[in-house]
Amino acid sequence: MAKQATPLRRSELDDLDRKIIALLQEDGRLSASEVAGRIGNIAERTVRNRIAGLLQNKDIVVSAIPDPTLVGRDVQADLLIETVPGESEAVARRLVEFDQVGYLCAMTGVYNLGASVMADTNVALHEFIEAEICTLAGVKRVNTMMVMRLYKVFNTRTSAAFASERTSDQAGER
Repeated sequence: MAKQATPLRRSELDDLDRKIIALLQEDGRLSASEVAGRIGNIAERTVRNRIAGLLQNKDIVVSAIPDPTLVGRDVQADLLIETVPGESEAVARRLVEFDQVGYLCAMTGVYNLGASVMADTNVALHEFIEAEICTLAGVKRVNTMMVMRLYKVFNTRTSAAFASERTSDQAGER
């Protein structure tokens, strides 16, 4: 009998949780006091407790998202990964362990998984894909698309986006 996938737990978020999350998405460095002040008519302690609960339940995570090019990960690629039928979950569990994989999702269509990978050089990227991903049990085919310029990562503009803004501003001044 095939093993059934465990459904993901869906937390019950109320309006206050959603407001707190929205503010933290804008600036994850906001203190509970600042969040309470922006929401208004709510105690700092309440916000602090809500944030603690959201973190404990893994409804949110606090993380710094670096601009990959500024931390030496100049080479980036998006991968479409076709797996052997019934193996996509097992392959995904192995892929999430690699530091080079910045994003991984299940998808519909010919390819079962989509991934964003980063490396220091083209050679390192090629070696990672060939030696690690392509050799995983359950991987049938990998389609690699090189990322030439990254403008936004997880709702955060990169240095390339700011450079293109400066270029268009300068062109407008002429």
